[in-house]
Amino acid sequence: MRSCILSIGSELLEGSVVDTNSAFIGSSLSHYGTAPDMIRMVKDNKEEIISLFQSLSKEFDVILTTGGLGPTFDDITAECLACACGVDVTLNEKAYKHMKERLERAGVLLNKEHEHQSMLPCGCNLYYNEKGTALGFSMHLNKADIICMPGVPVEMKTMFLNEVLPVLKEKFSLKEITYKDLHFLSIPESYIDTAIRNLQISSDTECIINAGSGKVIVKLRGHNHQEIDGISKVLVSAFKENYLGDNIADEAKLIVDLLNEKKQTVSFAESCTGGLLSEYITNISGASAVFMGSVVSYDNSVKQNVLNVPKDILKEYGAVSAECASFMANGVKDLMKTDYSVSVTGIAGPFGATDTKPVGLVYIGTACKNGTSVYKNIFNGDRQQIRMRSAKKAMFHLLNMIKGKQNGNI
Repeated sequence: MRSCILSIGSELLEGSVVDTNSAFIGSSLSHYGTAPDMIRMVKDNKEEIISLFQSLSKEFDVILTTGGLGPTFDDITAECLACACGVDVTLNEKAYKHMKERLERAGVLLNKEHEHQSMLPCGCNLYYNEKGTALGFSMHLNKADIICMPGVPVEMKTMFLNEVLPVLKEKFSLKEITYKDLHFLSIPESYIDTAIRNLQISSDTECIINAGSGKVIVKLRGHNHQEIDGISKVLVSAFKENYLGDNIADEAKLIVDLLNEKKQTVSFAESCTGGLLSEYITNISGASAVFMGSVVSYDNSVKQNVLNVPKDILKEYGAVSAECASFMANGVKDLMKTDYSVSVTGIAGPFGATDTKPVGLVYIGTACKNGTSVYKNIFNGDRQQIRMRSAKKAMFHLLNMIKGKQNGNI
């Protein structure tokens, strides 16, 4: 199935609204091994939209449009599709009834302008809108089925999953593929690229590498489950020290879910990250049951007086040291009385470096009933990137500790 997504709306091109619909459709179709071949964006201009309908329908089997189904003067998708297909628009009784019932239920009085929303191409097929007032519709032009959906994300997503996708699955015999995302942390993208090149993956399996925010994600797609499973095992074995897990939506959510499952708690002592690690965790629903708190020990006096880092340790080794990170982790664990704790201390830059302690040097400490570990890291990037990478790596070590894999390198 060759498909194109056509996002309609001037607001998308001027940047006042971000097109999340295309990403959702693309992700959904990818699970069936048929990612969109093209994504186009067009402003609310009748001539341009009609021209795109006419040209794209000669190239693709399916055109999925979002936006332009509302009651206002700039909602012109139905009119444009009718013109492209050479038919008139007429008041669609089913669409009007649906809209009327929805608006009356919301206490909105209908006016003449509302009829515009129900003026649809003659002979179109309809798609139910569970979340809004505008029904979706489709027409066949040249070689393509052109399916028009609302631009409001919650409406579009529900319509696509419940109404449109089942039609596509039946017509094009779409089958779900094996779909695995391997998440690695703090490893150069080139290392994984080299390993993948050496595997000589068949053309039946698609392999995509995405890097960013301190992580590398290897996306494996295809119908050959055995090959994908074999690739996964090789990569995980080769980079097991950096492996987070597969199909992880968010490592912070995984941490919160694991701690809730185990009925255990965690606390943090943060210096250079300044509360960023705590922010990642508290962004997750359910964190209040497992996250007891954090000490942002930016100044040495806080490390000493609140976390009980000995003055002699700070004087001999400095705040950015394995020794300090160890005391910070144990200090906050004792203070908060938690099952686990994590500490972060380092030099985020651009100032503060010495000959022996460069910008990007960060020590991460972890503590639990089984003992304490400290990990030395050298992160590249600017101040914000170093802080972000430090917090992400701290979550990686926390996950391993919760899973019983604690093995510090200091």
